[in-house]
Amino acid sequence: MSIIKTIFKNRAGQLRAGWDILLLLAAVIGLARVCSYVLSLRTGSGYLFDPHGWVQIFKEIGPYIVITVCFAVRVVQKKPLSSIGLTVPDGKRLFTGFLAGAFLLTAVIVILLGVGAAEFQGVWSDPQWGRINLIGLVTVGAVAGISEEVLFRGYIQHLLSSRLSPLWGMSIIAGTFALAHMANDNFTWLSALNIALVSFIFSLATLRTGNLYFAIALHAAWNMFQGYVFGVAVSGNPAEGLYTVHLHGADWLSGGAFGVEGSVITTLVLGLACMLMWIVPVHGQKLRLDRSGIA
Repeated sequence: MSIIKTIFKNRAGQLRAGWDILLLLAAVIGLARVCSYVLSLRTGSGYLFDPHGWVQIFKEIGPYIVITVCFAVRVVQKKPLSSIGLTVPDGKRLFTGFLAGAFLLTAVIVILLGVGAAEFQGVWSDPQWGRINLIGLVTVGAVAGISEEVLFRGYIQHLLSSRLSPLWGMSIIAGTFALAHMANDNFTWLSALNIALVSFIFSLATLRTGNLYFAIALHAAWNMFQGYVFGVAVSGNPAEGLYTVHLHGADWLSGGAFGVEGSVITTLVLGLACMLMWIVPVHGQKLRLDRSGIA
């Protein structure tokens, strides 16, 4: 009996982190399937809910991640949402995070244009607003940014940091975050590295700021500027944006069909950003990656 107990619980009597995460994910998948089934119900004359309308957002897994995580923290664990970084909404962090994400992605595009690995098609002064799919924009930008940060940097990072250390938590999440995109079309080892690097940046932002809002906005801007501003694929998923930037040449340089997340230029930009966030003091505080987090 003691052997079975040690499989499920640690020395402190807590459910082991792996089982905790698996139970959470099972609940997310179960809730998503039930709700998706309800939203797909048909009546005699057609669907109960318009399948082409805003209900599409609730057929994605994102909303159910947020609902399940909040339920697990508040009801099951009886902790405040601030314990996973969901403090009172922080407008300053949201604004600066969005600017940071827009700057990083734009820097990648500008460098790709400069080295001849990308070509701008159209006129800068004539953005094509008619191309924008608002439902897709909300899903890829806001919903994905919020839900993935709540799950990975909110729930899982705080759990692993408390059981192991922030460094272990960040490393495990970066690897998992990269593997989660492995099924996407045209996935490569370079795109895996870049997704892991951007995961480190999101994690460092969470540790630096003490909440999720900078990371959420940065994540949303990173996705939105790829697909809905510059019109390049987002993690292998084709998109149409205000402008069209055509990537060409060697895939390792341009990113190819996976988009800029598959480019070595992105590796250099994200690597530099990650290093600066790691080593540069903020308000005189250096980042520590033992269990205490910020010194």
